[in-house]
Amino acid sequence: MGKYRQLSQFSSEEQLFNEQENRIVLKLIFKPADPLPMDDYLKSFAQGLLVEAIDASYTVGYIEAVFRSTTNPTKGAIEVLKKFGRKAIKHWFTHALAHDLQNVKVYDFIREHIALAFRSQLRDFLANLEFDESQAAFIVYKMPTQGQIKVWG
Repeated sequence: MGKYRQLSQFSSEEQLFNEQENRIVLKLIFKPADPLPMDDYLKSFAQGLLVEAIDASYTVGYIEAVFRSTTNPTKGAIEVLKKFGRKAIKHWFTHALAHDLQNVKVYDFIREHIALAFRSQLRDFLANLEFDESQAAFIVYKMPTQGQIKVWG
């Protein structure tokens, strides 16, 4: 299921989150400790990462009750996922359907793959480098064969 993935770009009118919520999305994906300077580029990047995480999670499907971890993610991340599901526009997604967005879920292994694939774009942002308009990476989503599968949402 590996392919070259280009993140969706969002104009300032399409961005659904405030600064704090965007920070939660970036912490969900990358787990950065330091506060990041938030601008429209980083907000669009965060929302694009979230769309990719949700869509990729629905590509592999999820088996909720059996594989769900007993460890709950932070309350803030769950609230952001639910808000995004309510406000997201269905044409942003390839695999998630409108009814899927009512109860958005993201696999933890998908989140980890996205963090690995897009970490250089985050580093470029932190180093104040020039940005390409599109953020893209080659991602191979591989479901773990052992252990529990953690689901966010």
